[in-house]
Amino acid sequence: MKKLICLVLLFLFVNNIFSQVSIGTTSPSSAAVLHLKTSNFGKIKVGGFLLPVVTEVQQALIPVNDSDDGLIVFVKDTVTGRWCLDIYDSKQKVWRSIQCA
Repeated sequence: MKKLICLVLLFLFVNNIFSQVSIGTTSPSSAAVLHLKTSNFGKIKVGGFLLPVVTEVQQALIPVNDSDDGLIVFVKDTVTGRWCLDIYDSKQKVWRSIQCA
């Protein structure tokens, strides 16, 4: 039983060291934590990445802390008319708009 537990722990430790998450590819970049690749439909490559879409009220409820520096959301608020790409600045503890439409 002791050998089995050690073997499982060793597998989990080694597996976490060399793993990346990939979507759409079986060979993720070693420099990426998350590697997304578009699908191929004939000669046209299509695909995209959809950020979380939140209202200003929902954004204010996101429990952010110092380790969340760089967290990105798309704020689409029909009440205020605000459509912005916001990034969290943990040093100043504020959301910063980096692009608004």
